[in-house]
Amino acid sequence: MKIAEIKAYPLSIPLKDMPARGIGRPVKKDAVVVKVKLEDGTVGWGQSHDALAPTVVASLVEQNLAPIVIGADVMAFEDIWQLVFKKQMQIHGPGNSLYAAMGGVDMALWDARGKYLKQPVYKLLGGSKKKMRAYVGGWSFGFKPVPEIVEEALGYVARGFTAMKLRLGDSVAMDLKRVTAVRKAVPDHVDIMVDVNTRYSYTDMKKALPGLEDCGIFWCEEPFPPHQIADYAKINARSSISLAAGENHYLRYQALNMFQLGAIDIIQPDPCKCGGITETRRIADLALAYDRHFAPHISSTAIDSAACVHLLCAAPNALIYETDCSPVNPFRDDLVRGAPQVINGYVEPSDAPGLGVEIDEELFKKYPGIHGPAVV
Repeated sequence: MKIAEIKAYPLSIPLKDMPARGIGRPVKKDAVVVKVKLEDGTVGWGQSHDALAPTVVASLVEQNLAPIVIGADVMAFEDIWQLVFKKQMQIHGPGNSLYAAMGGVDMALWDARGKYLKQPVYKLLGGSKKKMRAYVGGWSFGFKPVPEIVEEALGYVARGFTAMKLRLGDSVAMDLKRVTAVRKAVPDHVDIMVDVNTRYSYTDMKKALPGLEDCGIFWCEEPFPPHQIADYAKINARSSISLAAGENHYLRYQALNMFQLGAIDIIQPDPCKCGGITETRRIADLALAYDRHFAPHISSTAIDSAACVHLLCAAPNALIYETDCSPVNPFRDDLVRGAPQVINGYVEPSDAPGLGVEIDEELFKKYPGIHGPAVV
């Protein structure tokens, strides 16, 4: 069955009075939804990461990728991916934004494949239905006063979560105050991760490390910018805390470099950022070869979240699922029907064909894409 049509829809939701996080203050939430149609009318949905430029990424999908992919056999996912890599990624291409654009296309093709074959994606990937432990992630927590952070954390415990991720990158002193307060407040069986959002220097991380180790942190995510792989490796060698990264290292080639240097223990590719389900599965397999864990990053829509659930069910080295616990997210609650549901701290995939989600296209008119980055 051939691919007949590819469309991309940049979407934005303006936000007000959002607390600052590691990467700044959110002013809007962005997404790029990709729609693929096969010759028989089968429709598949995917999400491309906005790459801080949602309207640009949508244009890349339609102008750069659609002419290459339309007309191909939907089952030839390896050939399609490699053709796009050769023509658009390997040389002279638009870089990371192209990986994001391909993420939505590839994801939508997997959804269409599953619907055409009447099988859920996890089965097409060779997996089986499993309940996966989930942690609190997405745009949760932030740089709020300590009592508010503790109150939020206890609310998640009451909902059945046994793991949660705090945001660092304010200052080392304030970061440690928040982490220490939450560690004292939540039960011992609740794991705490921290995400620095690349905001620490090597010196900052050395200062923070003893306090984080005292709190028994489950993992420390992206302490440094992605190009500082040597610093990742140096800290990982001296720390009892596992380092996690990968959402901004994109393709398997960067992941290989991280593993070869001993820079991380947990790999976190995001299907909508790293070229889709096809490349994410390759990265998970690469991690398996190095005996490292796979814990994919999720982005703003429940399409990407669903893709991560299916991937986790097909990966022997799957660790944990990231839950979008953002206080406001219509891309999760209104746009997508069939979004993954976390119940008592666990999630499992849908048995519906494809990713198991459907999209309310009427909301495309309500949330037109807004130029520019979502965080200032």
